[in-house]
Amino acid sequence: MWDQKTGRSRGYGFVSFRNQQDAQSAINDLNGQWLGNRQIRCNWATKGANSGEDQLTSDSKSIADVNNNFTENAKQKSNEDAPENNPLYRTVYVGNLAHEVTQDVLHRFFHALGAGAIEEVRVQHGKGFGFVKYSNHAETALAIQTGNGRILGGKPVKCSWGNKPTPPGTTSAPLPPPAAPGHPAAADLMAYQRAIAMSKMASTQALMQAQHLRQAAMGMGVGASQAMYDGTFQNVGASQQQQQQLMYY
Repeated sequence: MWDQKTGRSRGYGFVSFRNQQDAQSAINDLNGQWLGNRQIRCNWATKGANSGEDQLTSDSKSIADVNNNFTENAKQKSNEDAPENNPLYRTVYVGNLAHEVTQDVLHRFFHALGAGAIEEVRVQHGKGFGFVKYSNHAETALAIQTGNGRILGGKPVKCSWGNKPTPPGTTSAPLPPPAAPGHPAAADLMAYQRAIAMSKMASTQALMQAQHLRQAAMGMGVGASQAMYDGTFQNVGASQQQQQQLMYY
């Protein structure tokens, strides 16, 4: 369908089938697929108040008139404004997300596609959609084509262009690779390793002190030796309590 005044496509068309089952199959199979350089949306056509044979005849006349007067400049202008041809569009819209999908899950999903450097991941909780921003237009297009229809959380995701371009001159650092599921974050892992190291150090110092005091007590009397020996193991017991408390934290 063409706009008679502007000479531009209205962005939609109609396809008729012999029976309803074939039409439904076409909707199910082709919705979200790519036609040329655009992603199409298929659904049942609805009739308006002014629809009918007269309207179809008018549209047919419009097509003939526009085809005679349609200029290449108007066509080029329309294509340049489309997100798939505008380099400022760098965001993927991700729809049909399952309720349990988080930002980390979505980040891992798109990171696994290998389309390019991801700069931002957002999920609108409870609304079933999110956004993934890439470093350039080509990577975004590849992510849309690769990720569309893939299963995430038991549901096929719908990938298309975001509706807003990135302002010119905007730069962002790429996100680090996402952590594997069930693995602790880097900061938590470092803190745990530091606690282990301190625990080993405290245990080593306590044992060295016990050995030193035991050797010093060898030249004393039995009573003094026993007192030093008992005092040593009291210190070791206190050190072990501190070690256990440190491990707990």
